[in-house]
Amino acid sequence: MNVKFVDGLVESLKGHAPLPEDEGNPIYKLLQDKELRGNTIGQLVGALHEHRPMEKDSLGEEKLSAQKDTRILYDATENRVTFAVVGREPKADGTYNAYANVTLQRGDDKQWHVDSFFTSLDPTGFEKEEAERYVDIGEGVSTAYGKNDQKFVADFLQSMTKGEDMWGALTDADHMGRMDTVFAGARKQEQARLAAGEKPIALFKIKDGHFPGRFDYDASGETREERRVSVAPVMARKDR
Repeated sequence: MNVKFVDGLVESLKGHAPLPEDEGNPIYKLLQDKELRGNTIGQLVGALHEHRPMEKDSLGEEKLSAQKDTRILYDATENRVTFAVVGREPKADGTYNAYANVTLQRGDDKQWHVDSFFTSLDPTGFEKEEAERYVDIGEGVSTAYGKNDQKFVADFLQSMTKGEDMWGALTDADHMGRMDTVFAGARKQEQARLAAGEKPIALFKIKDGHFPGRFDYDASGETREERRVSVAPVMARKDR
């Protein structure tokens, strides 16, 4: 898969045609390419998330499918790409509500692997106290999936681009039934951090970057804590 092919696919997504279901996961295919830069992968994930194919309503008339409640913004270098799952509309200060932050790093083996995966301790949103706490499940995903950790992230992102909510996307990606173990380990690690006197995990505020689809960190706060924000997990719209 080369850059020209990816550029062509990104452009074709603007035409609102449904994606072929038998082509597999294009994000995973990108991650298999040892030559593509993180920026190219970020562009495609963002384009897939913004893709709105035409569909028929109850009257049989063609219309654009619903816009997602979230955006997936990216920040990347040649061998790193970070995806931020945020609310679609910015707040008054120009920053977005943040729901997850996933970073992939390309290792010495030229393969992409999970570096960190920050998300709510309860992505279902049912346990309010846990829903508002954040953990890094990156180590748990790497341990549970080994070299297939990139497949887990690719399937999570693909599910999000189809309009799924956070928990739905995580379970869609969990082909080996290990999510409970991953979150149990993350909960234990976070409890140990807090017991040691460390502050709860939170996500940096982000805002639109200089290029469409990318993000910058907002450093307008006076202290490190004021530059951080976390919110409860995003839930799927009821009309989906």
